[in-house]
Formats: sequence, structure tokens, C-alpha cells
Amino acid sequence: MGQLVFMISFVYEILPNTLQVELSAEVEMVSYDCCLVRGIRRVGSNESPLLPVLKLEKRDGRWVHSDSGKESNISRTIGESIIRHLSDAERSAEEN
Repeated sequence: MGQLVFMISFVYEILPNTLQVELSAEVEMVSYDCCLVRGIRRVGSNESPLLPVLKLEKRDGRWVHSDSGKESNISRTIGESIIRHLSDAERSAEEN
């Protein structure tokens, strides 16, 4: 896989069904199942990133943190957004 970098937007639930925030981030796909996620910040904001760079891997169908091998709410939410983005891009390429 060549270098693939794209932006995602997603809703992160801080407290399920109570407190949510719309976030965006830059994703760099290092390989098909590994990525670096940078610049996680509120949508439309130029503020400093809210989190450090995350390295995520897809293992057994789940997006987990590379260092711990564990899934978190943020890794799951970002993973779902990555899958959506890649599926939409593939569908668009097929239509053209």
C-alpha cells in the first residue's frame, strides 16, 4: 500500500447518550491494518490536538492501540470511521 493520508470526522461519546463531541483527525495508513492518527481536535477548531498521536492496528477485526493491544472507545470509534472512509473511497473509485 502506498502512502494514504486522509481526514476523518466522527462523534466521540464521552458519556454514552449524554455527552458527545464531534472530532476530526488526520489518518495515515501505514499498511492495510495499521495507521497513525494525528491532530485529533474538535471539528472546525484550530486548537491544539486533544490527544497525542495514536498508533492503531486492526487485529481480529477490532481496532486496538498498537502498544497495549487493547481496544478503547476512541480506537473503536476511529476504526469505524476509517472503515467507512475507505469503503466510501472504494465505492467512488468503482463508479468512476
